[in-house]
Amino acid sequence: MSSNSHLRRIGSGTVVALGIIATAVALLALGHVVGWDPTWRTFGVTPLQPPFFDMHVVNDYAACARKGIDAYAPRACNVDNFNIPPTWLLVGFLGVDGSDSSWLSAVVIAAAMIVMVLLLQGRSWYHGVIALGAVISPSVMMGVERGNLDLLVLALVGSAALIYEEKRIGRACGAIGFLGLGIALKLVPMFCVSLAARFSRQTFIFACATAALSLIYLDLAMEYVFLIRRNVPTTFILSYGYKAIFLGVDHIRSEAGLSPIGLADTWAPASTAAVVLMCAAAVAVNCFRNRREFCSVDISAGGTALLFGAGIYCGTYLLATNFIYRLMFLLLCVPQLQDWQIRKHEGDKPAGIAELGLFGIVLAVLWLNGNANGQSIFLLLPQLLDWLLFFCMAAVLMLNFLRTSAGSAFAQRAPAMTPVNGAQRA
Repeated sequence: MSSNSHLRRIGSGTVVALGIIATAVALLALGHVVGWDPTWRTFGVTPLQPPFFDMHVVNDYAACARKGIDAYAPRACNVDNFNIPPTWLLVGFLGVDGSDSSWLSAVVIAAAMIVMVLLLQGRSWYHGVIALGAVISPSVMMGVERGNLDLLVLALVGSAALIYEEKRIGRACGAIGFLGLGIALKLVPMFCVSLAARFSRQTFIFACATAALSLIYLDLAMEYVFLIRRNVPTTFILSYGYKAIFLGVDHIRSEAGLSPIGLADTWAPASTAAVVLMCAAAVAVNCFRNRREFCSVDISAGGTALLFGAGIYCGTYLLATNFIYRLMFLLLCVPQLQDWQIRKHEGDKPAGIAELGLFGIVLAVLWLNGNANGQSIFLLLPQLLDWLLFFCMAAVLMLNFLRTSAGSAFAQRAPAMTPVNGAQRA
């Protein structure tokens, strides 16, 4: 009985924190015994050399930029290209180079994990076990193995969700500051304008401020945006996005000895994305008109984090292709997804099934996109799940926008409908 009592007192944050520490210990131990590559393949990750490869790339180019070398010239300082905004190049003037990659990777990994623990705390231990499963999924672990800067951006976006409060201007400004730094590093936080899906005057102003920061930075760095686009590969390999499945079809045909049909370069990908968005809008409108109360985003850190995560997923999905480590932003959705499971829908079983199904799709996307030998393998099922999640997340954002914007309009009209001297105001 006492053991059950102790178990109940262990919260989700403790479980996630201990699980992350245990995973780190296991990685270090296995790495010492069997080596870097076999260790990461055990976790479903395709490893690269040297360890923390992506951090090596950006640091090598930062060191070159300090010497006056053009960092955006293809393979000027590394076997890979520099494909992020120029902000990180400034660390080169602090003396940072490739030799600093290991400890810098440890810092950004720790920052991301600490923020995720803070977001995931406050629930039962078994919610912590499920959340830990998402944190150590192959898609997230690929970002860890690479030491990718998306981890730092995840920490910044998660911090913005943690401190944001609609009624407190200082906290809202702090959240915008975190997002602004993230935008300067990797641009993807610009899609956090999705906070406006929980519509109010405050979230609208927040979204406008985020959009303004993004547009100003894009204008200042536009020449680099085109260079980044040139340096980023468009591929099906370990990737998600609206073009990935069409590129994979050509790969399957080539393996079968057939010539590629080049669907990725036609109207088909964009048209498919447009049709999916229209279907999501139709579902959202139908649910709104029938007053289906499910997937309603809370006014909480978890709700804010889900809106950020869903916005980043949908926005990056429309950027042709992204490497799957960027799916780590789906971790931001986990707190709200778990809160929906905690909250019971009495008498509305389909609502609970829909919310549970969305959680299942998120976990499946995080786990099935990774592969220990992913450099030449194309898997169709994960791509189909990516499309399904794109549809679901778009529908959730649209449905919440319809609900909250209608509620806001009603709240503004209510005073005008108050009887005055026996009559209603027009």
